[in-house]
Amino acid sequence: MKVQQVEEVSYGLYLWQMPNGSVVTDEDGNYLNVAAMKGDVRKINALRQAAKSYGLEEGQPVWFSGHRQITDDEYNDQKERLEWGLIPDELDVPAIKEDLKEKRKMGII
Repeated sequence: MKVQQVEEVSYGLYLWQMPNGSVVTDEDGNYLNVAAMKGDVRKINALRQAAKSYGLEEGQPVWFSGHRQITDDEYNDQKERLEWGLIPDELDVPAIKEDLKEKRKMGII
């Protein structure tokens, strides 16, 4: 049986991935990334230029569907929501849809 990833949304992030499979981060753990729609050549080229400006001659952009950039405060809020049993990201539309579907199935709403 072949497993295939299903992309629920066309927005997300491109991260810079090195040939060994690691993604580039700074000393604070922030990823070298750009928010984009899948296939946005302008954004992909902007990421390539950013990688070059940091002296990265190898690597390539890699797509993460549905991901988005967040601030440190948003990250802390998401961790708190997860601990409360809620969907961590209030803007995660596919997760919200799935949650509503399950609640309807269970007769909660």
